[in-house]
Amino acid sequence: MNLALKEWESVVTALGSGLQICLFRKGGIIEAERGGFRLRNHEFLLFPTYEHEHLLLLKDEYTRLMKPGCAGEVNISIVCTVTDVFTAPSFERLRLAGDSYIWNDTFLKKRLEYKPELPLYCILLRAHRLPVLSSIPDRPSYAGCKSWVHLTEEIAVDDAVPVLTEDRFAEKREALLSTLGRNLSDS
Repeated sequence: MNLALKEWESVVTALGSGLQICLFRKGGIIEAERGGFRLRNHEFLLFPTYEHEHLLLLKDEYTRLMKPGCAGEVNISIVCTVTDVFTAPSFERLRLAGDSYIWNDTFLKKRLEYKPELPLYCILLRAHRLPVLSSIPDRPSYAGCKSWVHLTEEIAVDDAVPVLTEDRFAEKREALLSTLGRNLSDS
């Protein structure tokens, strides 16, 4: 596989440890100019990035997830499968689901207020850990404020192991959907 979604390194860590199973996306500047975020595939790698990641946008108890990057390299360790995609509800409803993600209220407000004409999508993901960490060069073509990158390298994903058991993932998914005001049949 060579399609990767760029995401904060701390969020990749949270997804890779089962702390969170969702992302909120409007897209980068490039996507905003083209009408907003588009889900290109229901399976993709996570490309950890430090661009826009900030301690002030994480809940205090999760700031420990921020780690310094290795200049010139990107470590790919997670492949995801999308289970649900829908337009995010109101700020108040998102706050009710606060135990399902590592971002703080400031982050939520910024995401909702950025380009308010574009929808904020909630994407639920089933994360799988790759059996071998792949360190790849951080190429100039990966830079920029964009959500998706096509890696030069192909990453083997065949033996990836689910981060959460099927039962635990189903439990977290059902709780999150319920809190966000969605029925399992809505997604």
